[in-house]
Amino acid sequence: MMRLQADESFSPTFNHRHPMRAYALNSPRAQARLVVLALLADGRVDEREVDALHRRNIFADLGISRSTFIEVLSEFCSDVAGQLPVSEGGYQLTHKALGGMLDEISDRTVRDKLLRHMLALINCDGHLSDVERGLIRNTLEHWQPRRDGGKRMSAARPTIS
Repeated sequence: MMRLQADESFSPTFNHRHPMRAYALNSPRAQARLVVLALLADGRVDEREVDALHRRNIFADLGISRSTFIEVLSEFCSDVAGQLPVSEGGYQLTHKALGGMLDEISDRTVRDKLLRHMLALINCDGHLSDVERGLIRNTLEHWQPRRDGGKRMSAARPTIS
């Protein structure tokens, strides 16, 4: 674990999976970035979302400190500003970029946990934007297992605890 944390503290590396910095597979920073994505999906951070981060003990559940979470938030904003195209509604997160970030989480249990956290943050302000809806839909589609032949397997819908 120490080596994993040390590897992530060096200069960022960017790769072919997406135009953002690469994090180690299933690492706390890779997990935190998806929580950050849910937090920022509607283009603003609501006080209720920040409260939910603390109330749900998300930092501890991700295995990071609050300050490390803030670093991931800052890195995300830096990467977005330097790598993604801008449209009238803000930065455009492509399917390739989102898919690459989602691929950094391969553990099914971690995926389920992250999806619960993402849903909780998105729902806590009482408004579901089109972008937030799209994020959850794309996440579910990307992480849902496929049978041989490409058909999607039915999966239980996640619940918010």
